[in-house]
Amino acid sequence: MCEIRLAEKDDIGIIVELLNKVTLNLHQKSINQWKYPWHFEEINIEIKNRNVYVITIDKLIVGTFSLKDMDINEGFHISNSNNLYFYRIAVLPEYQGKNIGIKAINYALEISRNLKRTLYLDCWAGNIKLKNFYSKAGFNYCGDFKEEDYMISVFKYL
Repeated sequence: MCEIRLAEKDDIGIIVELLNKVTLNLHQKSINQWKYPWHFEEINIEIKNRNVYVITIDKLIVGTFSLKDMDINEGFHISNSNNLYFYRIAVLPEYQGKNIGIKAINYALEISRNLKRTLYLDCWAGNIKLKNFYSKAGFNYCGDFKEEDYMISVFKYL
């Protein structure tokens, strides 16, 4: 059974390992979604801030995502700050295609609805498969924006 919970300090090693595995898998497919390797310090701060969630099946962590208040300066050209940012969504390659991503999205949507806030997410603009997935999940495409030396596609769910 798939369950979602806030990440705990003891989960950090597994989360970093999972993110590294997913990132390398993306890079092998020429999808430059994230930089490799992930750093414990960054994830540890996010866990302390209660932004990181884990997705488990029979207590095994198979995915992770993060959710936080979205700063108006996130770079998305958004007019107000009553938003949530849903990010760093990762599912182990061997568990992809099993509706785990949809479960994570529904979990984040429930939180945003309860808080009466708009949910935003983004991805590398070149990841056509992921962009289609977000559109099919009900997110509205907002546009492509420059992020460092690449473009991101931004989506929102009202």
